Amino acid sequence: MKFLPLIGLATMLLAPPSYANDQVLEQALRQELDTHFLQDKIDSIDENDLSIREDLGESWINNSKQHELEVIRDGIDQLGHLMLGTYVVENSPVLATNLADEVTGGHQDYRILRDAHPKGHMCVNAAFEVLENDFFPKESFLGSTGRHQAIVRYSNASASPQSDADKDIRGGALKVLLPEQGQEHDFLMITAPTIPTDNAEQFVNLVKVARVANCIGIIPEGESDGSLLGAIADFEQQVVALGQCIRDGGLSILDVPQVLLALKRVNDLNKDSEIESLLDKDFFSVAPYAYNDNVFKFEMSPVSCDEFNPEPSLLTAEEANADNGLERNISRVISAGNACYDFNVISRPLFLTDKQAIETHNKTWDEMAFYELERVKVATVSISQFEPGTAVSPLACDNMTFTPRHSAPGFRPLGSLNRARTLVYDALADFRLEANTYLRQR
Repeated sequence: MKFLPLIGLATMLLAPPSYANDQVLEQALRQELDTHFLQDKIDSIDENDLSIREDLGESWINNSKQHELEVIRDGIDQLGHLMLGTYVVENSPVLATNLADEVTGGHQDYRILRDAHPKGHMCVNAAFEVLENDFFPKESFLGSTGRHQAIVRYSNASASPQSDADKDIRGGALKVLLPEQGQEHDFLMITAPTIPTDNAEQFVNLVKVARVANCIGIIPEGESDGSLLGAIADFEQQVVALGQCIRDGGLSILDVPQVLLALKRVNDLNKDSEIESLLDKDFFSVAPYAYNDNVFKFEMSPVSCDEFNPEPSLLTAEEANADNGLERNISRVISAGNACYDFNVISRPLFLTDKQAIETHNKTWDEMAFYELERVKVATVSISQFEPGTAVSPLACDNMTFTPRHSAPGFRPLGSLNRARTLVYDALADFRLEANTYLRQR
């Protein structure tokens, strides 16, 4: 970690306030963290980090490995700056994320939120039990019967934390611990079966729009002396700052039609998202995966547990209208007993083209096949009843990383979105943890 170049910044932060506007201080801090932490992560990615399985239908964006490499670097840059844009002051409403005093207390006034699903509801302990099935061979992780310890992180998908009473796509990231292999296997899922973009480049363009919007939101207010000339000067300053936000976003005019279509899909997905308990939600992988040559997607669907839980999972009126209502709901239900899901897989329809099966995410395989495909139950997930002293702490949950890179032998995430997620998530997780460690030590 590069602490020495930040000595000047630390001195500035610890000195008596000399800034008339806190936003100026925040902008200076963002610039320092960008220069001394984020840029290293962007520069660290090279073409040796990328590979594809052409025999399984994978292809490079625009048929160019170099182009895809630049897209991924751009994605780290854009998401990294978006993370810096959600850089928050302690007790800000944006911190309605249920982080305990160990994260937000003491002298720590600032921290960077994670790049994906920044508002986590909580991490809960679970059991992942692999069932006997014919879908995976016996030597594979999902073909070998057994019970594994697991953790589920529930979250909201919005780029900036918002109230749980707002409609949003929810996340359910499942981490299965495989200590005998010294590994973890992560299943990344959301409550929508589709996403609005089909490849990493389209997704990065959508991030650019979010970055511009966030940049506009942190433009410092003018400090007019009340005169007409002062007001004009303030207006000119705002216009210059607005133009800078748009230029920094880097969105090409040629990309605007595709971005507008993606924004409409985002809006439609949010409108279709019911506000209900996450223990009653289906979760979907959206992007495909492979075990050796077998291509599949996975889903997690709620079911009744063998042991009856007397606490109803339906949101109460109070939970449905609270900023942290989903967390309250999970706590209430799991305090009384377990909650359960079936873990199912779907095999790739052979009649779909490679582009349809691997690189199309705004439609499901069912939609493209024009009928509902067979689901095969290969495992169960049981969220464990809360017991004193066993809960995952908010700090541990916030520091936890979930990535397609965490895979058991033979398993591989497919498609440009998964390739980007593997590199982008890892780079930005390191950036966030290193920068926040510095901030907590200052």
